[in-house]
Amino acid sequence: MHLNPWILLIALSATVASFAQVLLKKSAGEKHENFIREYLNWKVICGYGLMFVGMFLTIIAYGKGVEYKEGPIMESVGNIWVVLLSFLFFREPITKKKVLGNVLILLGIACFYWNWAEVAPALSFLTTDWGTLFGSLFGG
Repeated sequence: MHLNPWILLIALSATVASFAQVLLKKSAGEKHENFIREYLNWKVICGYGLMFVGMFLTIIAYGKGVEYKEGPIMESVGNIWVVLLSFLFFREPITKKKVLGNVLILLGIACFYWNWAEVAPALSFLTTDWGTLFGSLFGG
């Protein structure tokens, strides 16, 4: 499988969105003067601004030829950032289960992009585009 370098833009998008979530959670944990200030403060405005930037980066990446099946794979990087940022900003503990989950995410990304035909020819069926295969079998 050829790796499109623009896929890294989707990983950056997930990173930006993770930082946005920190800002939104910080704001949600604070007392505000009134209903308006609860939603119109710098943390919420910057948080949603970062969400918009992340969305824009994803749109650019897809426009540059990133396949739709690749996007969610790299967006899972955001889950790794959530664990790290939650520890840094909220002092949430990093448990063994969180570490195991992040290791499995990284292994999943590696398996998705690994060229199985070169590593073990017997496993070359893993590089099959199953959606295309089944779509052609059933008249799609």
